[in-house]
Amino acid sequence: MPKAESPFALDLRSVAFFRILLGALMLLDLGMRFPFVELFLSDAGALTRADHLRLFNRPWSLSVYMMVGDPAQVRMLFGLHAAAALGLVLGYRTRLMAVVCWAMLVSLQHRNPLVLNGGDTLFAVLAFWAVFLPLNARWSVDAALARRARAQLREATGGTSTATTAHRYHALPGAVFILQICLVYAFTLTLKSGELWRNGEAVGYVLHNIGLIRSGGLWMQQFDWLHPLLTRATFHWEWVGVVLLLMPWWNTVTRLAAVAGFVTFHISLGWTLDLALFPHVCVAAWIALLPTAFWDFFARFRFAAALRRGGEALAAAVATLPLRGGSVRPVGTAAGCVSLALLVLVAGWNVRGLPDSFLRQSYPKSFESTLYALKLRQKWGMFAPNPPRAGGWFVIEAQKVNGDSIDLFHPAEPFRLARPELFTDRLPDRRWGKWLGNLRRPRYRSLREPFLAYMVDRWNTRAPREHRIEWAELVYFREAIHPGAEPGKPEPRRLAAHRPDGTRQIPADPAPPETDETDEPEDI
Repeated sequence: MPKAESPFALDLRSVAFFRILLGALMLLDLGMRFPFVELFLSDAGALTRADHLRLFNRPWSLSVYMMVGDPAQVRMLFGLHAAAALGLVLGYRTRLMAVVCWAMLVSLQHRNPLVLNGGDTLFAVLAFWAVFLPLNARWSVDAALARRARAQLREATGGTSTATTAHRYHALPGAVFILQICLVYAFTLTLKSGELWRNGEAVGYVLHNIGLIRSGGLWMQQFDWLHPLLTRATFHWEWVGVVLLLMPWWNTVTRLAAVAGFVTFHISLGWTLDLALFPHVCVAAWIALLPTAFWDFFARFRFAAALRRGGEALAAAVATLPLRGGSVRPVGTAAGCVSLALLVLVAGWNVRGLPDSFLRQSYPKSFESTLYALKLRQKWGMFAPNPPRAGGWFVIEAQKVNGDSIDLFHPAEPFRLARPELFTDRLPDRRWGKWLGNLRRPRYRSLREPFLAYMVDRWNTRAPREHRIEWAELVYFREAIHPGAEPGKPEPRRLAAHRPDGTRQIPADPAPPETDETDEPEDI
């Protein structure tokens, strides 16, 4: 039996790579949100700050973005957020940039929770735990400036270098980071208790949900015989992969297998389903867990040596800049203990979310408020307890002055009632799908008409007079999912109607019962 080793060690190069990916994902997130700042994040759009305060009684949802309502001001905050994310990518004043990035990300998510999914929750959670990690110990401006300072000190004192070249990081914040990742899969596995997961039908239902699938999912529909196998493989891999990660023996091999398996798993999810940033964030998290052996193997290749020489030259150039970097020392014991205490609260909150949990009524309110303020409140019920048994798509049927009808989600073609092959291709991104799904819920029915009015007004301000819209309706077509069979006849539900001239309000269909909120889990 080989000697046991701790499964809670990280490699500093993996941590640095994770830092770069985390900052890059923040820039990507901002870039995807930027065209829709006015609609989703300003008082000129469909969710004003007044509506937010009316609909969400969340005193602990602190947000810098709630301080401004003008679209130009929101874009200025985007600029500050992007600057901090760029600083995180470069590793300059890294801990400060990490704190600012986390605070801005939480503020952004608290401003409009109706466009969020599980990827956003995980993004905020990882950004918080990253503050405790030595993100700048490798491949950073801070590290280059720290080497310059050490060299100047040696030259002044005539001493020798005391810098360590060890890449292994084994400390409490690293263990907390790894355990948080394990919690995601442990609790989503526990919550997958429905019959569709037990009988092997879950993946079939997911791949036939028109509101979620991408082109890869459409292609996978033809392999009905494979869906039961994929269902069971998905279910069992979530616990097998975690066991491999935490194995104390042969940990290098088992961790490499876990990382490779989960990266492949999430890339496959991103190829088949429109899940916004969820697959990207998950891949970044697993990249942080790459063991030392991976980088040692990578270093054997000739191009790796060229990259190293290029990095050393770049670091030498950075060291000549008149800058002062941030500390490259890991956080102290006290901060590590704080991270562990918060992880205990997080684990308790996850236990509280289980069916019939003993903590459901006894979890302290002060702890809940703390987790909410830090955006650490979480529930990993991805397609749990069952995937939705119904899906659907939205249209905005709009009639122009000249008599033509179009769908504002796909205005390039005349309006048709035909089922779209890929509804996700008609929306700018997944946040629109989450927004529309939430508009179906009776709780948010007051936001339907403002959203529809915004879409119509935006069209009319750009269109010539004869192509302006006279009236429009927001309609949802709901269809039951029958894997392996032709979809049934969709059931249309008119959610809102709007006439720009205000002469006649077309009534929408009555709202569905309060229990019929949405056909998809909140975290997908």
